[in-house]
Formats: sequence, C-alpha cells, structure tokens
Amino acid sequence: MKTPRFFLAIGFASTLLYLAVWYLSLQFNWGEGYADRPILAYLAIYFTLFALYAAACLRLREEAGNARMLGLIIAFGLIFRAAIFPAQQIQEDDVYRYLWDGKVFANQINPFKFSPEDISYATEFRIRHPIAFRNTYDETSRKELEFLNTLRWSNETALIYFDRINHPDVPTIYPPLAQFVFSGVAMLKEDSIYLLRGAFLIFDLMALFFIIRTLQALGRNVNWCAVYFWCPLVIKETFNSTHLDIIGIAFLCGSVYFFIARRAYSSIAFLSLSVLGKLYPVILLPLYLKRFAWSETVDWKRVIGLTSLFGFIVLLGYLPFMDIGMKMFTGLNTFTAYWQNNDSIFALIAWFYSDAIQLDPKLLLFEKYRLPEFAAKLTVAILLLSAVGYYFFKRGKTSTEASLQSLFVIMALVFLLSPVQNPWYLCWSVPFLCFYPLRSGLLLTGLVGFYYLDFYFDYQNLDAYVAWIPWFEYLPFYCVLIWEWRQRQKTGLKGDLQ
Repeated sequence: MKTPRFFLAIGFASTLLYLAVWYLSLQFNWGEGYADRPILAYLAIYFTLFALYAAACLRLREEAGNARMLGLIIAFGLIFRAAIFPAQQIQEDDVYRYLWDGKVFANQINPFKFSPEDISYATEFRIRHPIAFRNTYDETSRKELEFLNTLRWSNETALIYFDRINHPDVPTIYPPLAQFVFSGVAMLKEDSIYLLRGAFLIFDLMALFFIIRTLQALGRNVNWCAVYFWCPLVIKETFNSTHLDIIGIAFLCGSVYFFIARRAYSSIAFLSLSVLGKLYPVILLPLYLKRFAWSETVDWKRVIGLTSLFGFIVLLGYLPFMDIGMKMFTGLNTFTAYWQNNDSIFALIAWFYSDAIQLDPKLLLFEKYRLPEFAAKLTVAILLLSAVGYYFFKRGKTSTEASLQSLFVIMALVFLLSPVQNPWYLCWSVPFLCFYPLRSGLLLTGLVGFYYLDFYFDYQNLDAYVAWIPWFEYLPFYCVLIWEWRQRQKTGLKGDLQ
C-alpha cells in the first residue's frame, strides 16, 4: 500500500512549522526584551500546527491500520521532536528547578529540605544572626547549606540557572520518581536542559509503545497513536517547555495497557509509579480495585494484595526523603493552598462563594485557606470523589470498554475541575484521546494555546484583557462537548470520530 500523500504533506508542512518555532525561540531570552517577544507569531504557528494536526486526526478514520502508515506516524513524530528539541524555552522556566533538584539529590542531599531562598540567604543569616542561625539549623543542615551554596556558585551556568528558579521561597513540589530522573540526568551532566529532554524522550517513546499495545488489545486501528505522537501540545510542553509530566504519563500509559490486559499486579505497579511521577493519578486507584477485585463479588485477598503493593511502592519511593518528616510536603502544601491559574469551572465555583454568597475572605481555615477558596476546593473534591464513587459503586459487571471510559472521564475531570489548569496538565488526557478521539478533547489541546496570551497582555500592559483568556480557551470546548454528549446519548462513547 502506498503511503498516503495527504499525511506526507501534513508531515512536511508541520516539520517546517516546528523549525519556525525553533527559529522564533531564539528571541525568547530569559530576562530580556519581554515586550518584544514574538508571542503572537508563536501562537499563529501553534494554531496552524494544531489545524494540520486536527486535519490528520479527522483523516485517520479513513486509513487502515498497517505497518507502513504506522512507520510514517512514528517517523514524522520523531522529526517534529528533533526540529523543536534545540529550541530555547518559550515562556516557561520550571526546568531550572528540575536541574537544581537533580544536582541536590545527586549529591545525596534531600531536595525537599531547603528552598532556593534558604540557600541564597544562609550566609547572610549566619553572619547577621549567628545564634538564630544555629537554633534554626542543626550541624548537618549547616554543612549542607554551605555545600549547596558552593554548588550554586560552582560555575557561571550553575549560578545563572539557580537565579532563574521560580518561586525560590518555596521548597520543591516534585514527587520522588521525578527527583530520581532529575538526579540521574545530573549524574551524567549537570545543568543540561538537552540531556533532560533526552531523558524525557525515553518516557515519551515508552508512552507511545504502550498506547500502540493498548490499541492492539482493544482491536482498534493503531494509526490512532498519532493523536498522541503528533499532538502539538505534547510536543511543545515536553520538548520545549521541558515539563516533567511525561514521566508520570508514560507509566500511566503502561498501567492502562495492563489494565486492559487484566494483569492486575503489573497495572497497579505502573499506576503507583505514575503517582510517584505526579500525584493526582492516585484518584484512579478505586477504579483499578473495582476492575480487578471488586465487581460482582469482593475478593478481599486480592484487594489487600493490590492495595499493599500500591502502598509499598509509593512508600518505597518516598523512603529516601523521609528523614525530614512531613516537611517534605511543605512545597506541595503551599501549591495546593495558594496556586490558582488558567482555571475554568473552579473559577466559577470560587466566584459563587466569594461574590454570589459573599463568604468572608478574611476568615482563614487551617491558618492558610481563605474561606471562599477553601469552600471551592472542598466542592471540587466532593465532585471528583462523587464521580469516582459513581463508577466504583455502579452495579453489575463492568466491561473493559466501560472501565477504560471511566478512567478517561476521571482524568479529564481532574484537569477540568482543577484550580490550576496549566496546558501541560492536559497532556495527561491526550493518551486517552487515542482510544476515544472526541472532537471536543482534540479541540481543547489547541485552544489551551491561548494560555500564552496572558504573557503577551502582561508585557504590553493590557491587563484588562487577561480575564477573557479562559473564555476563549474553554467556552468553545464546552459547547462542542455538550453537542457531542447529546449526539452520543443513544450510541454511547465510541472509538472513532463521528
């Protein structure tokens, strides 16, 4: 069978656009020329890439699954990644924290123990307030701070990257598996963004492998893996923004494959590793237990075995960091208490509590949660737990198809209800779109590009327009989602585009 010319044209055109992104990235220099950054030009390229990607996804339903077509998808997916791989960071700087965490842990110091600000001001603190300094830090901590300060000044690149760490007053929030990846990269070469991207490519290919295996297990066309491997959102956020989510996503994809194959212990093991990469897939655990041990009758022996395996692996992951006790969750607690960004449903819920019924914002719960925000987060938690409870307690034997759909729905809700809806968080739902390529879901992977308008408006002093960005991102998505839901009331969720 000949390779379809349509996909060749899409592939070559997309390659040129990814090269254009690389070229534009040279104008995104950290700390320089914010007002002159070509953000609008970048967005024009991104949305063009998305249009080509969407056209390819729509055409996929006409292509039979075959090795030649799959080879084309993989080849161009790798070319897209290679084209953007050397690009400078476009409006993202989380990678500098990753590199620092990796160096800290590689030198056998707990990365959760000190914030970058602790290290920056340790010398001044010691000189100006020697007694308070000794009362604050024990001898081991004082030696570690001295070493980390030396590490910070070890070379010019190290100092520059350290100064670029965002939220330096907050200790790291990134979970154990991510820390092991960061430290592994640091052991090979410190302060190397490209080496870290290379490590992420390994996880990216691991995700692709398991997506293909899952499609095969479901009897679906393996060409649908292009929904993931050609996705501009995944490519940009993983190989330009260099976000760590791909670590957890890869293990979640492996877990889903074993979930479909009914290999219970392998599935739970991979789920626990995904949680160690980023915490929120833990919400899926009850649905795994239902599939493997809690359907028509409860197999308590298996429930205990699977739960114990999950707990053991998670505990083992955290074990190297437990020397500081609950302090290792300081950064995470700060994130959950105060961060709110680019949200949709949560913003409406928060507005209801703060403006509609006017809960007192001066009232703090647990000394950090303002009452309206706490009520909103409690509401979101109840909604998520209710959705999990619905699927868990649903009576009757659940099919493989229905079980997989429940995982998709919950992971999508985790994103849509979150107070922080950064674009790279949506990447967690993209693998599921390979199995259920909803138009609304595919559309959202493009619309979240509007997130970067926030930076443009900020740099141009057009703050009045920032509040409109989420409406452009999410309103079209919800409209299409509602339309799809109405179309599918009779037929149910299907594996191809209608």
